[in-house]
Amino acid sequence: MNKVNILILFTVFDTYVFAQQIDVDSLFNESSKTLTGVPLVVNSPAINTGFGAMGMYFFKVNKDDKVSPPSTINLTGLYSTNKSYFMLLSSRLFWNQDKNRSTFATGTISINNNFLYNVDGNEVRLVYTEKRNFITAEYSRKLLGEFYFGLLYLGTYTSYQFNNGTQEENDFTEDFFNKRGIGANFVSSIGLNISYDTRDYVYYPTRGLMFTIRPKLNADWLGSDNNYTDTDFEAAYYVPVAANQVLAIGLGGGFATGDVPFDGYQNYGIRNNLRGYHAGKYKGKHMVALQAEYRWRLYKRWGMVAFGGAGSVWGNDNPEEAFEQKLLPSAGAGLRFMVSAEKKINLRLDYAFGTDGNQGLYFGVMEAF
Repeated sequence: MNKVNILILFTVFDTYVFAQQIDVDSLFNESSKTLTGVPLVVNSPAINTGFGAMGMYFFKVNKDDKVSPPSTINLTGLYSTNKSYFMLLSSRLFWNQDKNRSTFATGTISINNNFLYNVDGNEVRLVYTEKRNFITAEYSRKLLGEFYFGLLYLGTYTSYQFNNGTQEENDFTEDFFNKRGIGANFVSSIGLNISYDTRDYVYYPTRGLMFTIRPKLNADWLGSDNNYTDTDFEAAYYVPVAANQVLAIGLGGGFATGDVPFDGYQNYGIRNNLRGYHAGKYKGKHMVALQAEYRWRLYKRWGMVAFGGAGSVWGNDNPEEAFEQKLLPSAGAGLRFMVSAEKKINLRLDYAFGTDGNQGLYFGVMEAF
């Protein structure tokens, strides 16, 4: 029995993460290909203290397929003391010698935001609840060399409430949103997925190149409340530097044109791009972010990383809006614990900070990008 006691307790600007004792063999049993779960206790300025768990199930679609990476089904849930919560169900499937790939995700996210901005030397505080119900599905097929081509669908309903601050804060934020036409909205889109992937392993790449471009059409005939187009992109390049050391470089962002709603804006900080900023605090029709991460496996299952980067979000209808920022740098470091040597699956704990007091602590499974 390979039992490891993992006690993670970090104090960084009143931010704590705790993971209780973990039996590695029961979490990632190499014969049954299962993960029973990881309990989570998270504390941050955004959600206060949250309690939850995440579980992952690894399996082979065809046990005789020696080329495809393991497929996964994931379930994550968390509820916090400021009544923020999320529940996510997702899957990644690989089959037929990795010639076919698909993803699916659905869930509910409700975050009680309390953002402080500096606009022309004046402090502006926006306090509101943002709730999203979403579903997304994607399928792609390898057709030419290492190129994959596929289709995708995304549907998201977003609503806002203004009852978590003082009466003055609630009234100010609601008036701020109303003047800009920000309200409940449904986005429904179909699109293409064009990707290129030479990574040696999708869950823990040590060499290779990956890039993905997803142009999407949002239209009323699909049920969307707005007609516009947007294109997301992401790329990553991995270089082995020395034994158990890898340099990873990531680029991500997107662009949108047309009648783009507020909930269709790019969200800085999503997809860990970049860490150190609360997702949703900075938004814009256009976004780009570049980061680099040095990964070093120090001793047996333990490793550490250091990372940094910068990005920008722009293109709001009102340039003076608090959400738009021209330069948003980020830096940080983290720890890794490999819970499955066979599948090279890491638990990760990262601390990152940005400008104007922005900072965050991230606990998750697998690498940030």
